[in-house]
Amino acid sequence: MEPQRASTATWGGPRTRARRRAQPDVVGERLGAYVVERLLGEGGMARVYRARHTTIDRAVAIKRLLPELAGVAEAHALLLREARIAGAIRHANLLEIFDFGYDTFARPYFVMELAAGATLARRLRAGPLLEAQALDIAIEVAEAAAAVHAAGVVHRDIKADNVMLARDGERLVVKLIDFGIACRRDHGAERVAGLAGTPRTMAPEQVASDPIDERTDVWGLGVLLYEMLAGRLPFEPGGSLRDDLLAIVAEPPRPLPDELDAGVRAVVDACLSKDPCDRPADAGALARTLRAVQADFLAARGLVARRGQGAGAAGGGSSLVSPGLITHSS
Repeated sequence: MEPQRASTATWGGPRTRARRRAQPDVVGERLGAYVVERLLGEGGMARVYRARHTTIDRAVAIKRLLPELAGVAEAHALLLREARIAGAIRHANLLEIFDFGYDTFARPYFVMELAAGATLARRLRAGPLLEAQALDIAIEVAEAAAAVHAAGVVHRDIKADNVMLARDGERLVVKLIDFGIACRRDHGAERVAGLAGTPRTMAPEQVASDPIDERTDVWGLGVLLYEMLAGRLPFEPGGSLRDDLLAIVAEPPRPLPDELDAGVRAVVDACLSKDPCDRPADAGALARTLRAVQADFLAARGLVARRGQGAGAAGGGSSLVSPGLITHSS
């Protein structure tokens, strides 16, 4: 995992309220059975650290509430909710949650699997991926999101920053991460305060504060696949946040290159439909469509996919994506 600052916005959320005096985090600090080794990244509400279990010598990641939010009860509740949501879903393309606790300043933290690799966003700084690579990654992320949807949860922030390209020996395993603004589909009141999401990747219904469901994540998957293929986001960046949000609601996405496979372009177009009713029903339906498109794509080129019966669900590990895609190791 790489140091980064998340761009997820939760305007009007707990960080804008009165705060207690911050207590600094210290490398080498003890958190239960774990010792903090170094900072991996920071978001709007928490920091993620690499840490190590002192007894069994196991490297882990710890997500810990920011010091300035120590006295904000809502922030405590949100981190606990994230740990509960993520911890209840098991899938090879999701990070496993191991533990939850409180530090000496009564700040909550949770312990999770450490993904050794880099974010997809970091890889895409070098340019777009080949279609076969993009399809392989998109299928694994869609399979992870399908498990999330099967648990009655909507992720709400699927983007390249929240996809890890992780090493597992010689294999490359794709991990969907960060459930910080996820919500349960059947709990309408269980929402992050204000407009929640990443401005340039959120779905039109998020921008409009309309009800969201699994098709909101399908939009995010469409944006992800588009970015992998084109090396840029679907909508022309505006001069302001308002312009970016208006483009999502009112403007068509910029055309993908004509030389891309027609089936692949059709899937992206369906995912980026403004009306959720015109998108695939959920991530499971999208994953099935992507596998069919991938099979046609490879067959047309005399190739055969080596994924078997859904490698993401049966143990993970991309067959078409080289570990060389990883540009940074944790």
